[in-house]
Amino acid sequence: MGLFGKSDPSSQNKEDRQIEKIVAKEERDEQKNLDHTVKDLSSAEKAYNKTVKAISKAQHQLERAVEKEHNASKAVNRAAHNHDAAIANEQNAEKTVELHKEHEVKLGQDLEQKRRQLEDAQQRKAHNDT
Repeated sequence: MGLFGKSDPSSQNKEDRQIEKIVAKEERDEQKNLDHTVKDLSSAEKAYNKTVKAISKAQHQLERAVEKEHNASKAVNRAAHNHDAAIANEQNAEKTVELHKEHEVKLGQDLEQKRRQLEDAQQRKAHNDT
């Protein structure tokens, strides 16, 4: 230090350079932090956009699945209706067969009765002719 409290000009330059180095280092560190923050933000935006696309894709898949389920449900309902109709047709056919069988039995009985009547009539005629 000089006589009147003034410092040496070379030591002042040294301190200035030291301060400049510290300030430059702080600026580099801040820039690195800023770059890192920008990179993090960019990564977060990409992840967000990817998630939005995934949600949209999942929503579309859900809509397609709901449509397929709806179509399958309609097909099941049609099949159940066709099955019920087939059962009703089968029951009607069974009733028709049963009615025809009953009619056949009645006609058979009527036929047998008419044969007996014919035989009786033929026997009476033969008896009367003799």
